[in-house]
Amino acid sequence: MCVALYFSYQSSRHEVYEVYDARLSQTAKLFLLTVASDNNDINLQQSNKRLEHWLEQIKTLAKGSDKSTTYGHPYEENILIRVYRDNRLVWNSQPKAGPIPHSDEFSGFGYTFADGQEWRFFQLHDISQDGIKNNLYIIVAEKQSIRNEMMAELALSSLLPQVILVPFIAFLLFWLIERNFKPIAELRWAIMQRSVNKLDAISVSQDTTELSPLVNALNSLLDELANAWKREKRFTRMAAHELKTPLAVLRLNVENAQLSRTKEELNSDFKQMIRGIERSDRLIQQLLTLARVESVHELHFSNIDLSSLLREVISDLVPLALKNSQDLSFIGEDVIVEGDESFLRLLFTNLVDNAIRYSGNNTQISVDIKFDDDDFVNVFVSDTGANVSDETREKLFESFYRSNRERGDGAGLGLAITKDIVELHNGKIELLPRSEDKNTFLVELKRFNS
Repeated sequence: MCVALYFSYQSSRHEVYEVYDARLSQTAKLFLLTVASDNNDINLQQSNKRLEHWLEQIKTLAKGSDKSTTYGHPYEENILIRVYRDNRLVWNSQPKAGPIPHSDEFSGFGYTFADGQEWRFFQLHDISQDGIKNNLYIIVAEKQSIRNEMMAELALSSLLPQVILVPFIAFLLFWLIERNFKPIAELRWAIMQRSVNKLDAISVSQDTTELSPLVNALNSLLDELANAWKREKRFTRMAAHELKTPLAVLRLNVENAQLSRTKEELNSDFKQMIRGIERSDRLIQQLLTLARVESVHELHFSNIDLSSLLREVISDLVPLALKNSQDLSFIGEDVIVEGDESFLRLLFTNLVDNAIRYSGNNTQISVDIKFDDDDFVNVFVSDTGANVSDETREKLFESFYRSNRERGDGAGLGLAITKDIVELHNGKIELLPRSEDKNTFLVELKRFNS
C-alpha cells in the first residue's frame, strides 16, 4: 500500500505542476500582450491602484478566511505579477511583497526565494516578429506552498479512502475466510479427536456442498477402520479363548506321555497329542479363513462353471466319505454363476465336509443343482444324518457354536464362514425343514446370463 501511495503522490505532483505551470505561462502571455499594446506607464499605474483596491476588498470581505468573495479569492495574494520596462518595475500586483530575485536575461520557468518562501515563476520577454528582444518582460510567480498544499490535499483525498477501506476490506476478508473455513476448522478438530478407541462418524455444523463428499468419504473410512478394529479384537479374543483348551489338553497329553510306564500308554498319549495338534491346526486355519472372509467388502466376480467346481470339491472329499462308509453323490446340469471361485470352493467344501463329519457313518450325502428360471441357481447339500433340533437351527450359523461336541473336532466356524461367503455373493443360505429323513442346506446364487 505504501508503494502505491508513493506512486500516486508522484503522479499527482506531476499533474499539479503541469496544470499550474501552464497557468503561469498563459497568464504571462496574456498580460504581456496587454501591456505591450500600451506604452503609457501612467495607465499601468492607475490599473495597479485598481488592483490594489480589489485586493483590499477581498481581505475585508473574507475576514481572514479562505472563502471566495465578489471581488475574488484570498488566494490571489499567493500569485504575483510584475512587469519590467527598461529594467524598471512598472507594474506590481503585490506591492507589499518583497523583491523577487531574478535575472533580466532569464526566460522560462524557475525557482527563487523571497520573503522567506520559495516561489515558482515564469519569466517572459517581449520579442518582436523579427526576433529582437524588446526592453519589456514580465514575471508571473506563485508560492510553492500553494502547490504543496494542493498536493497534500490530493494525497490526503487519495489516502483517506484507502486508510478507511483497507482495514474494512481486511476485516471483511478475514471474516469471510473465517466464516467459509469454519467447517474445515471444525472438521480438522473432529479428526484430531478421533483415535483407535473413538472411530465414530464425523459431523460438522455447516456441511457445505464442497465439504460433504469429503466428510462422507472420511466417515466411510472411519467405519471401515472401526469394523477392522472390531474384527481384530474379536479375532484376538476368539483365538485366545478357543486355543486355550486344546493347548491345555495338549500339555496334559505331553505330561501323561512323560509319566507313561508302558509302550502302549506312550503310543496312546502320542495319538492324543496328534489329534490335539490336528484340532489346533484346523482351528487356526478356520480362524484365519474367517478373518479373511470378514475383511472382504467386495469380491471380483467372474463366470464360474458351478458343476465343474462341485465335482472337484466332491472328488477331494471322497476319501473322507469312504473312511466313514458314506455314499457321496452329485446330480446336476452344467450351469454358469457369477462369483469368486476361491470363495465358492471354500463355501461348498465347508458344507460337504460338515455333512461328512457330523452326519455319522453309513449315511448318504448328495449335492444337487436345480434352476427353474434364468436368475438364480439353487444348490442342495443333503445328508441322512440325525435330525437337527430347533435350538440348533437358531444358532447353527453363529461363530463357535458346536451342537455335537462329542462327534467332531470342529471349532464351530465352518457354517459361519459359509454364511459370510454367501452374503458376499448377494445370495442366501438356509437349513430347510427336514424332509424325507434328510437335513438339507439350500444355497441360492445368482446365475450368469449371457
